[in-house]
Amino acid sequence: MRILIVDDSPVARLLLRAIFEGEGFLVKEAGTGEEALKLLLRFTPDIITMDVHMPGMDGYETTEHILERYPLPVVVLTASANAYASATAMRALEAGALAVLDKPGGPDAEDFNERVGELLRTVRSMSQVKIVRRPRKANGEPARQQTLAELVAQSVQAPPQLVAIAASAGGPAALKSLLERLQLPQPWPLMLVQHIATGFLPSFRDWLATLTHLPVLIAEDGQELAPGCLYLAPDGYHLGFAGNRRVALHCGPPEGLVRPSANYMFRSAAQHFRERAIGIQLSGMGRDGAEGMAMLRRSGALTLAQEPSSAMIDSMPQAAIGLDAVRQVLTPDGMAALLNLIAERLAAKDA
Repeated sequence: MRILIVDDSPVARLLLRAIFEGEGFLVKEAGTGEEALKLLLRFTPDIITMDVHMPGMDGYETTEHILERYPLPVVVLTASANAYASATAMRALEAGALAVLDKPGGPDAEDFNERVGELLRTVRSMSQVKIVRRPRKANGEPARQQTLAELVAQSVQAPPQLVAIAASAGGPAALKSLLERLQLPQPWPLMLVQHIATGFLPSFRDWLATLTHLPVLIAEDGQELAPGCLYLAPDGYHLGFAGNRRVALHCGPPEGLVRPSANYMFRSAAQHFRERAIGIQLSGMGRDGAEGMAMLRRSGALTLAQEPSSAMIDSMPQAAIGLDAVRQVLTPDGMAALLNLIAERLAAKDA
């Protein structure tokens, strides 16, 4: 595997080089974002690790510039838990980085082996990802508009009580497009399972709150769901539902190696909300969510998948499409427009 380390700390680069070369990787280093861009003119890595704090361009700006030019997977590494580092890491996800991880400390650190194992697993899996950066298809074809009109009419007849959203690698960029375009009020709670490294959820919540006027909360067991709020699955728990519109968290085994699992959330939504749910599958790696979304569709729910050509990683939406679990394929912009239209029609009906 070919890997590019971008980090302004010579000590950090030395440690990362030793870790990766110990696994047989071919390693190149850059101490600044500008140096990384120059190096990429003559070196094509399978994956890039990106520091947050750097002189000149920070990790967000460097990631943004790289992904404007090259379809390369980027993993952000941060050694700091301060607000600036966390915000920059979240912006790097927004720009298209696939994951954010804690940087391994020195070999004497208590959790060194655990951090190294997580880092190696992540770079190996993410290096296999094909980054999809094709132009988005234009919306507005007559046949699609007719289909959307039918979906809106059906949703007005059976008003949705829940929107369940799943995302993984590449999801933050899609969520940004979706959330920034949602109009208020949204007459349903929105639930989100986003695969993200443990410990980064509070920073992710804070970043999402900058994109939307919806309150953004980390879901709690037994919590009553309120319309117009966005709830995030907490670290280490599957997100499900109980009667009376309440959250039910479950700490059972991971499903498909992940917890929280999109499949778990979609299955629970199908059980408790049936045709009164809307399921949304965004960018992501793997198949999590596809089977649960198929159950949602069979229960009569409106199920949407991100247009694969607009997704950073298209395997999660493609898996749902392949199972015939999806009633419509849209860009995140189109999903926001559909939710806004349903909300407007419901408001007009109740006026």
